[in-house]
Amino acid sequence: MLIHGSFDDHNSWSAVMPQLGGHADVVAYDRRGHSLSTAPRSQGSITQDAEDLLSIVDTVIGAPAHLVGHGYGGSVAMLAATMRRDAVRSIAVHEPPMYGLLRSNPFAKVLGAEVSVWLDHAAELIRNGNLAGGVRVFAEKVGYGKGSWHGLFTREQRATMISNAHTWLDQYTDPNGHNIDITTLAWARFPITLFVGDRTHPMNELVADELVERLPFLRTVRLPDAGHAPHLTHPEAFSSALIGHIRV
Repeated sequence: MLIHGSFDDHNSWSAVMPQLGGHADVVAYDRRGHSLSTAPRSQGSITQDAEDLLSIVDTVIGAPAHLVGHGYGGSVAMLAATMRRDAVRSIAVHEPPMYGLLRSNPFAKVLGAEVSVWLDHAAELIRNGNLAGGVRVFAEKVGYGKGSWHGLFTREQRATMISNAHTWLDQYTDPNGHNIDITTLAWARFPITLFVGDRTHPMNELVADELVERLPFLRTVRLPDAGHAPHLTHPEAFSSALIGHIRV
């Protein structure tokens, strides 16, 4: 089960699905409020997003599933696993923005303050109708790095992100969006793999370090030369790493 991140939809997985399809049945979907989703247009809460995911696992797969999440989709997968471990066969997440884990980290407070300024700016632009400007600020200042708006994303991908901008506002204002209690995953019996690009934002590195501390059985895989979007920039390497996770 593939869970996309912020602003995206199921098409973001297009480059990795062919390789994964040779090793498992693959299902990708649009999270509520995104693109073709038939759920309410608003994002709602991350809890509702996790409930949606579990409902799809039950109705479409009908058995415990491998949950693979990118960015915020990884946070959704982790939350769903805490809600119903019986629905999970394994978890693989790439850089979930679980910033609530960093409250006591002094370095994170400094970095987080800068990130918050840019996120607030992106939100304000979107609220005022400058959707493209807001998404570009998010992409280049927080998510993917300078030049990514035109250098990483295709015209179609940029259009998708713009069309889902208002849904991101709901996600951004959800007080629980970055505050997931993962305590029960510390003794989960299914494999959990965290993927981190070695060219990612420092906040993602701090979250990774915190997850390693809190989840003793967590497996961490570093992706050389990758940032926050290995499914777009390094699809073959990322697919191979995911297949290795599934086989564990």
